[in-house]
Amino acid sequence: MLRQRLITAIILAPTLTYLIYAGGWWYGALVVTLLSIGTWEFIRLAHGSGVVPARWLMLPGVWALAGGVLWQSGEWLGLAIAALLVSATAWHAWQYEHGAADPLQGWAVTIAAPLYLGVLGGYLLALRALPDGLWWTLTILPAVWVADGGAYMVGRLAGKHKLSVRLSPNKTWEGLVGGLVLGPLFGALLAALWEFKVPAGSLLTWQHALQVSFLVALVSPVGDLGISMLKRQALVKDTGSLFMGHGGVLDRIDSWLVAGVVGYMYITAIGG
Repeated sequence: MLRQRLITAIILAPTLTYLIYAGGWWYGALVVTLLSIGTWEFIRLAHGSGVVPARWLMLPGVWALAGGVLWQSGEWLGLAIAALLVSATAWHAWQYEHGAADPLQGWAVTIAAPLYLGVLGGYLLALRALPDGLWWTLTILPAVWVADGGAYMVGRLAGKHKLSVRLSPNKTWEGLVGGLVLGPLFGALLAALWEFKVPAGSLLTWQHALQVSFLVALVSPVGDLGISMLKRQALVKDTGSLFMGHGGVLDRIDSWLVAGVVGYMYITAIGG
């Protein structure tokens, strides 16, 4: 398992870094593709739990909500949410009328997946679109990757105290601390390396990178534990098998989704 994880990481890390650097349609296509595959994995988890959501509505919902966040258009985002709610309600009411046994659960998943993946995923796009967004993204996401990897390695080597017995029994408090140390240190190092690239007066300093990397390393495990919760109910180990040793897309981007929104909020807060 460790060998497979390392091989996948060696392939993925430079590929993702290049696409972040390329930006524009390349980065947008990457994020939208990951969110789309993640939506189908979400549907698979729902089916594994005996829930039948409106598949035809979920993908357009994810795309519309992500676009609303990216464009920072409250009007568009509000319209997209309202359309999602009305459409989901109408569809599941019709389904119940024609024999569906559990419309409440299907209705909830139809709404939850676009909100979770679309809104949080939209912040991955909005982060890259910020001033100096290239360098912020190349700091925050790699810091999360290192925090995740550090938590995994420290947990394997020194983990003794379970972080969450029911949700993710392999995670430990020692691993969490390892991620909280390694992720921010790597983020600060990256910001120091980017110092010669970012324009004078940029908000991206090693001090800010250290702080935001600590925040995302602290909060991003919520995404990981949330997906673990869904997997436990669906009785599956992974959300998919796309990434050897890492599982599916949701297994990989669960912490990125939370990191994107936390990073974006931090940057906009210090920018006034």
